[in-house]
Amino acid sequence: MDKKSKTLIRKFLSTLFFLFSILHADIGHNNVVYEGMAGDIPIRVFIKLPGVVPGLADVSIKVFADNINKVTIQPNKKDKDRKSKSPPADIAEPIKGEKNMFSAQLWLMDFGSYSLDVRLYENQNVHRSSIPVNSIASKVIGMNQGTSILLSILLFILFFGAINIIRIAYKDSTELPGKNPDKSKIFNSYIVTVLSLIILSLIIYGGKNWWDKIDIAYQNNIFQTLENKIEIFNNGNEKFMSIEIIDELWKQNRMSDIIPDHGKIMHVYLISENYDILAHVHPSRYENDDKFIVKMPPVDFGIYYLFMDVTHATGFSHTMTNKIEYNEDNITFTESIFDIDRDVDDAWAINSKENRITWKNKKPFYKSGDDIDLEFQVMNNGKPAILEPYIKMGGHAALLKKDQTVFVHIHPIGTISMASQEIFQENYIQGIVDQDDICFFGFVNDSKENIINNVSPNGKVSFPSMKLENTGEYGLWVQVKSSGEVITQKFDFEIKL
Repeated sequence: MDKKSKTLIRKFLSTLFFLFSILHADIGHNNVVYEGMAGDIPIRVFIKLPGVVPGLADVSIKVFADNINKVTIQPNKKDKDRKSKSPPADIAEPIKGEKNMFSAQLWLMDFGSYSLDVRLYENQNVHRSSIPVNSIASKVIGMNQGTSILLSILLFILFFGAINIIRIAYKDSTELPGKNPDKSKIFNSYIVTVLSLIILSLIIYGGKNWWDKIDIAYQNNIFQTLENKIEIFNNGNEKFMSIEIIDELWKQNRMSDIIPDHGKIMHVYLISENYDILAHVHPSRYENDDKFIVKMPPVDFGIYYLFMDVTHATGFSHTMTNKIEYNEDNITFTESIFDIDRDVDDAWAINSKENRITWKNKKPFYKSGDDIDLEFQVMNNGKPAILEPYIKMGGHAALLKKDQTVFVHIHPIGTISMASQEIFQENYIQGIVDQDDICFFGFVNDSKENIINNVSPNGKVSFPSMKLENTGEYGLWVQVKSSGEVITQKFDFEIKL
């Protein structure tokens, strides 16, 4: 089988699996949450992406200040020539019955990475923030049976109605009032009817072929993570994991390069099949731009799911996935890989019974679409722990549905990639985000009281509340750092209808 055939089969199987997932409503997490500053004003933004392109995104903006006269939001996108493709800003309307809450709907017309430019107008002052989102096709919206039947009936009426109108127009339009057409005219009218039937049928057939091509192009644009290959090596001293991007789009340089996010070129979560083990590691490039190497964490043999977060130079961020069976038979001996220092921020939890982190106000279960508050208290020997930033943030959390259909990597600032924000936002110096925009340990209002020199002395850390619609069992791993130690603790919860 040649390479082209293999690629076509892979795309077909990926699409088939995707459509199967649609039927079960398991299509991942399509929302973006952000907590930070718009100028000097704290905001919380929740974005429900449409999952189709073009599509309407629903945006809710909570402003933690009074005297805001107007809120606008504008989707910004740049083409390959760096020319801006931005429609006029939309006004976010106040939500009735809610204080300082605004909402808007935005059309995202193209594939790729957008920046949502949020502006708050306070008298003569304008406060601004930039929120990166990905506009991707992740689903197909099917037509319901009732609409399909109705449109078929209308097509039948219009088709035969048009043929009849053409027949009658030819037969009667040139006759004088009160005069009937002769037999020759009537016979010719039937010939015109047949010709009309053929011509209109060809038009409909051509239209269907055109639509099928549009549909195929859309199906090909349904987002698929970059194809990758995972290998485990042993150089005689240590074990290493190799992650190689083998996707044709990447190999053909049709995708922009990967850039660091939070100072790491890639964030990898390695989660065991039984959910008892989690490793959060950070590979580095090795030999070429396609391969990334990381020292294998000291985890047990078994089956592991991999989730690899990357951000491209265009601002587009996504998660590559894979699955490996880690055992002696799958380890390749090689002397070509020299010893690599482990990243100082690599951390793992193996069958841990850690109980230093408390999920405040945790419920036995949550209903689909509920706000899930993510506030945590960290203790050390009965006293609040002093927390310090872990990988430039107050904490990291990984959320995984136990059928692997939903994965979310979240920070106190939200689910956005800070590298993407750096690309779009204007108030950066030498590529470093303005520290006032970072919500290190939770929402910025609390941060002013609870943070001293980027340290949380009361052991509190929080993440933006989330909405999960897919029912089922979930695992949530929270990671914080105290006294140089990374503390990792797992929580289980369930989403019900």
